[in-house]
Order: sequence, then C-alpha cells, then structure tokens
Amino acid sequence: MSTEGLSDSRRVVLDVLRQHRATTIDALVEETGLSKTAVRAHLVRLERDGAVERTSLEHEGPGRPPVAFSLTEQGAALFPSSDAAMLSGLLKYLKGQGAGELVEGYFAEVWADRAMDVLEELQASDFRSSPLVERLRALEAVLTRSDFMPRIEREVDGSGTEHVRVCECNCPLPAAAQASRAPCRLEVQFLSEVIGARPSSVNICTRRREPCVFEFRLQRHEN
Repeated sequence: MSTEGLSDSRRVVLDVLRQHRATTIDALVEETGLSKTAVRAHLVRLERDGAVERTSLEHEGPGRPPVAFSLTEQGAALFPSSDAAMLSGLLKYLKGQGAGELVEGYFAEVWADRAMDVLEELQASDFRSSPLVERLRALEAVLTRSDFMPRIEREVDGSGTEHVRVCECNCPLPAAAQASRAPCRLEVQFLSEVIGARPSSVNICTRRREPCVFEFRLQRHEN
C-alpha cells in the first residue's frame, strides 16, 4: 500500500489518526468533518489494507470501552520520514571521523545474522550440505522476512550451466548504500556463500524505486 491513489478524505482520516494514539469514530467525524458513514467506509478500507487496526481506549465506569482505531506500523510508514537521510548522514559522519571499521563491522554482523537465519531455515550447519533449490528457498524466505521483496529465478541452459537471478524489488538499504560501499559489498559476499558462487553480474541501485539484481552462473557440479 502507498499513498498514491488515496482520496483526499482518506488522507484526512490518516492525518487525524497520526496525531492520536487511538481515535474513536465519533472523534474522527468531529475532526475531519466527514459523515459517520464516510468515516466507517474509509476505516474498513484502511483496515483491510493493513494501515489501521482496532483497539480500545481506557474506560472508567460501566459498559464496554468504546472501539477505537490506531495506525499500524504499515500505516505509520505512509508518512514522510527523514530516517534514510539521518542514516546516510550518520554513516558519512562515522567514516569522516575515521570510524569506517565500525561501519564495516556493523554491516558484517547484519549479513552474518542473515546467513545464520538461512542455515536455521535449512536446519543445516553449512550451506553446501543442502541442494541449491533448498538454499534458494531458504534465501527467499529470509529476504522476504527482511522486507527485500525478493524474486529468485533459476534455469539451466543447453550446456548444463545453471543460471540464478536474485532480484530485490524493495531493498531497504539505499540510504546506507549511498553513504558506504560496505552494506552492498558484504551482501554480495553473503549471497555468494549461500549460492556457492561469485556473481557474474551485479546491479546495485541506490533508489528505492529500482531493484538490485545479482546474477550467478554455476556448473552442475557446483550445486
């Protein structure tokens, strides 16, 4: 879900929800100037899209507490944030202060943790003990949980060479990649360890609207 295509009135509902921890339908009607029917319709759609969730307000006295709505993490992510710029600035500052090894060490740990996640998914102690198809399945599961929105393709050509293409449609690291080569370089190392070969082609993008693409060629005996 994105803010593209949202009606003005639905944006108004989101704006009010953003300003409060939780809000009732009556309060939304009062603050937005929309009818109760319209507010309910917007909430139903936003709830279905995962942007809002039902909750309860603290309530004193008899009776059930009123039903309220609040933004989910997905809903909050629809609003502008300077997190990416702050991260990029922090990494550049650390490198400028001679702390490049800290940046390197941090991202090395990030990808080492993901390597362990893949091994746990495989229920194995090393990557080579599992066939390539299982490694790719585990890799896709780990990248999906990390919000990379991966698409992994695999085919064998007439000479028996296996081609693997890892496309990350939603890389969450573009700001870091703009400030340092470490996250992408260490990701290539991670993918190489899982797949069992160095990439034949790497296309790193530093804009979120473009995918990162890694291509590998493996001979059959490398599987």
